[in-house]
Amino acid sequence: MKILVLGSGGIGGFFGSYLVEAGADVTFLVRSKRKEILSINGLNIVSSLGNLSIKPKTILSEELKPIYDVIIVTCKTYDLDQAILDLRPIKGKGMIIPFLNGINHIEKLDKEFGSSNVMGGVAHISSNVNEQGTIEHFSEFKKLTFGNRNLINDDKIKSFYEICQKTKFDSVLSENINLDLWKKWVFISTVAGATSLFRSSLGEITKHDYGKKVVIDLFHECAEIAKLNGYDFDENEKNVQIKTVTNSGSPIKASMLRDVEKKSLTEHEEIFGDLIVAGNKYNVNCPILMSSYIKMKIYQETGL
Repeated sequence: MKILVLGSGGIGGFFGSYLVEAGADVTFLVRSKRKEILSINGLNIVSSLGNLSIKPKTILSEELKPIYDVIIVTCKTYDLDQAILDLRPIKGKGMIIPFLNGINHIEKLDKEFGSSNVMGGVAHISSNVNEQGTIEHFSEFKKLTFGNRNLINDDKIKSFYEICQKTKFDSVLSENINLDLWKKWVFISTVAGATSLFRSSLGEITKHDYGKKVVIDLFHECAEIAKLNGYDFDENEKNVQIKTVTNSGSPIKASMLRDVEKKSLTEHEEIFGDLIVAGNKYNVNCPILMSSYIKMKIYQETGL
């Protein structure tokens, strides 16, 4: 099985490298500058799984041919339009699994590549690429969840799952990936909303009683939007997520906050804005989510 990974950062670089370590045939689709850096320095990861360094096989978009069985998309959501253009040479071949935040990217990929070729994917990881280009893995999260959105997992996606099972990261072949996409959206909106609003880690926020309450209330706002859109999950799962986001001493910061710290673009429109729109259809009151969104709009406009 030939695997193409679009992106070599905190998600694509991390999971792609461990696939390589497990013996998978992986090629990374990158820009020319990144290709040059990787050819010199390799792809390096610092993780509790054990540090890893590989010499990745890379390719530029103009060199692409429709020879890949699985195409993993791990770009930022605001780069998706360019990613679609880059992937056009492989149109008609391969199963696409996007590991992007939110939901609306699915519609764009369906329109370009056909809904039967586009799976659903969720990445659970806290990672970052530092100034030296090394991927830093910050937490115990290291899981890929994926599945067919038609809820029928065929031989090709099962074969990819079997490859993932040989790696050091966790993998789940989902029986209801549509629900899993919404669960992740609720989780990432809570983590990104709280840490970006307060410019602090979850542990720093929740050590204060009111901070903990704000995080829990934000979670319930997001979960209510998911429920009204037809994606409710049971109380046990909600309690697990709440326990995770209120864990005392947690060093977790959303990648959105790390992007702010680097003065980079953020995915606030796709994570907060689109979720607020989904809630507006049902007149959901979500003041903390809206506050997080406005905070990021001000950052976008002023850099503050």
